[in-house]
Amino acid sequence: MENEGETILKECILRDGAEYCRPVSPQTPAGNGADEAASVPPGEARGPGLFDWADPILADPLGWAREHVLSFEVLLPIGIQVGAIAAAMLLGAIIAGPLRRLVRQGLARLPQNLQDVIGDVAPRLVRPALTLALFYLGQVILQSTGHDATLVRVAFSLSVAFLIITLAGTFLPEALRKPALYIALIVAGMNAFGVLDDFIAWTYTIGPPFGGRRINPPFVLQAILTAGIFLWAANWLSKRLKTRVETLPKVEPSLRILITNALQVGLFFAAAVLTLAGLGIPLSGLAVLGGAIGVGLGFGMQQIVANFISGVILLTDRSIKPDDVIEVEGSYGVVKSLGLRYASVITRDGKEHLIPNEQLITDRVINWSYSNKQVRIKRRLRVEYETDLKMACRLVVEGAEMTERVLEEPAPKCLVMEFGEEAVEIEARFWIQDPQNGVNNVGSEVMLNVWDRFQAHGIDIPLRHEDVLITPGSTLKVEMVRPGRTDGAARTVELVSPEKENRGENE
Repeated sequence: MENEGETILKECILRDGAEYCRPVSPQTPAGNGADEAASVPPGEARGPGLFDWADPILADPLGWAREHVLSFEVLLPIGIQVGAIAAAMLLGAIIAGPLRRLVRQGLARLPQNLQDVIGDVAPRLVRPALTLALFYLGQVILQSTGHDATLVRVAFSLSVAFLIITLAGTFLPEALRKPALYIALIVAGMNAFGVLDDFIAWTYTIGPPFGGRRINPPFVLQAILTAGIFLWAANWLSKRLKTRVETLPKVEPSLRILITNALQVGLFFAAAVLTLAGLGIPLSGLAVLGGAIGVGLGFGMQQIVANFISGVILLTDRSIKPDDVIEVEGSYGVVKSLGLRYASVITRDGKEHLIPNEQLITDRVINWSYSNKQVRIKRRLRVEYETDLKMACRLVVEGAEMTERVLEEPAPKCLVMEFGEEAVEIEARFWIQDPQNGVNNVGSEVMLNVWDRFQAHGIDIPLRHEDVLITPGSTLKVEMVRPGRTDGAARTVELVSPEKENRGENE
């Protein structure tokens, strides 16, 4: 191309699939290093080599050290930062003692439950927290005065990591302490080298999109923290409301359990909804998914749903209440608690049976204390026909009255039930009002008292006996074993009728 007698050349370079052209003078040879550098399009400038920074050091190590390490301009900022770090540590060591005593005095005014939680931890955190605050203050002062604060920032980052490690070793479970330690060290190192902000900005750019936003690590961390805060608040509030409901004087125990369970479920559901709303997740988009999950759970969790509904019925109709004495399928005990899935029943031998609520609804249940706790106990006895029955009945009543747990009203009674073939059968009937303490034990105590009174008045309890009739012509085989013989040797004696004996002699 010619312009006013001057020839203008163009050099075109193919780069990344695109052609970049530039005008060059005829004196400049195409393709030299300067032209190549100028030919790079904006935003794509070539950077230095990976190890170009080491060239000055390798070329003149002593000169580089005098210029960049041993010079006054370099040593002065380092000295200022080291002095700031030392001053912060010294000041923290001086102030930590009095501040720790003030913290202990403040903890002494807190409730006992809070003292048990933070009483040993708070004093140990005073010095690390104070040193951390002083490092941060020194970093702010140096940056505001125009001085370099790199070393102070490193010390601040390490102090943050140390404080996090101390908290993790105190409050976190054993399984989470090492991960928290590693995360704290990594974050402290990144902050010390000044790449933490860049790393955080990079984490916002990764992850799949969802609902108009991106599921990235900050979003996941935000979700965990938000859910943890709301669930903790729901749990704390449900415990406080449960304590308040349990103190209501005019509310039945079963209704108290129903109210507390309903409050707990409602609070946790509200916590879940608030968590989703706080994260910006549209609840309308979860309606279809929730319906499908509900149908699947309805088929797969029929038994659990049945127990849940049965629990609500038991808590509302008050047919079974805490501290009731019930018997179901041979399990006899006291109802310790009622839940939405099962009832806890403790038997007299200390076993705790978790009976599903559906079983308490569909099966036959004996509630010994449904309307009241008075229970009548019956015990049968046998006396001989020669016994004075009126005196025997009086002694039975006296034996029942001597027992501590037997009620005076209704009074114990003794009834003549049957004239049997071998003895007269009588029955003791008495009442107790604490079946939760056992039924058979009080019955045994009454029988022992009756036995003592029968023995004192010469009344015998007949033993069962059987009459064996040997008819003529039969044979009785008797085996006799000597005492002390263990070899099984025995003599057999056979008794026969006279007719058989005479027949044997004739033979």
